[in-house]
Amino acid sequence: MLADVERDVIIAMRRQGVSYTGIAEQLALSPNTVKSICRRNGATALQIAEHPANVCKNCGKPLQQTPGGRDKIFCGDKCRYQWWNRKRSRHPYRLICSYCGKQFISYGNKSRKFCGRDCYTLSRYGEGLP
Repeated sequence: MLADVERDVIIAMRRQGVSYTGIAEQLALSPNTVKSICRRNGATALQIAEHPANVCKNCGKPLQQTPGGRDKIFCGDKCRYQWWNRKRSRHPYRLICSYCGKQFISYGNKSRKFCGRDCYTLSRYGEGLP
């Protein structure tokens, strides 16, 4: 059982914007323990972390949020596509399809087994599909 003082330290660090993992490493605790304590006590990180809430994640243009709706992150599809294309190019994996043997590229998922839906279906159900 954690002491009240240690719990207060965890909550204060989280409110300053320190990550669960960062707190756990400093206090020699499990990140899941830190996360549980923070959630039980309503301790959330400041919203200043990676980008301000009302600007586009790609271009920094101010956003108009719709009341009662999901918060927007991008100003439009163009910015969303640009951000995704820039982000996904960091982790391409060259893999070989288990069915046809062709090489294909997967972005961010190194456990893919098939190059596409057709190879997956043929591998699972065979050639005799209508």
